Amino acid sequence: MKRNISVTVCLLLLAALSAGAQDTLRVLSYNILEGMVKDTTKGKQVFVEWVKNHHPDVVALQECNAFTQKSLEELALSYGHPYAVIVKENGYPTGLTSRYPIADIKKINENMTHGFIMGRIGKYNFVVLHLNPHKHKKRRAEIAQVIANIELQADKKNWLIMGDFNSVSPLDKDRLEKSGYLARQQAAAAKRPVLDNLADNGAAIDYQVQQSMLTAGFTDAGKAYDDKQKESTGKTVIASDSRIDYIYLSGDLKKKIIRCAFLYDPFTAVHSDHKPILLELKQ
Repeated sequence: MKRNISVTVCLLLLAALSAGAQDTLRVLSYNILEGMVKDTTKGKQVFVEWVKNHHPDVVALQECNAFTQKSLEELALSYGHPYAVIVKENGYPTGLTSRYPIADIKKINENMTHGFIMGRIGKYNFVVLHLNPHKHKKRRAEIAQVIANIELQADKKNWLIMGDFNSVSPLDKDRLEKSGYLARQQAAAAKRPVLDNLADNGAAIDYQVQQSMLTAGFTDAGKAYDDKQKESTGKTVIASDSRIDYIYLSGDLKKKIIRCAFLYDPFTAVHSDHKPILLELKQ
């Protein structure tokens, strides 16, 4: 009898813990500038404390320069993530760390400049990418490969695709045209002939990468949240007219967005040339 009571108590406790488990998923995506090179502390402790303050469940990293699988695992563990994967150990790798186990891991480097990671965390399917920074046609080919890999998967729901896309969105077209973005890119290409980021022989902004994601049915989480904020408060949260970092969601997750915005604080002001994006979803 006592044993039955003990088992019942344990089951009730587990049920209570499950019911009280966090009901949101917090995801941070960040291009950390050449392996967080500006944090010179041992173990990147300034970065670690900053991450801890935001309590992410999942962190998607770009430019994990000089990290190995082992050292990324050590870094992740220091901010509370026992699980980590790096796409390669040279160049500008992408990385994924998590509070929860990462399953069904795929590392795709073939035909990619920096590679991308696919993995499943709980019920969610993650993709972490970093597209070519200099050639718009190469980026188009890379995003086509990413989308093709996603379409091969049996599970069509609960997808999160994030990282440094190095490209602008047609959803930002109005602000890009007003900001003089095209002229700035043309000037940059004149100074550095290696840059081929514009379409039509340098005469037009290239929107095809982002359009490919939208045409494939994915939701730009940052823009969706921005539109929601504008509708309810009259204010926007996308401060940049030329954002190149995104988090995309499969359509089933759109209504679950609680927040998706760039983070601006004293740390992000100096530690990378990109701003991190924090997404919060209802579970």
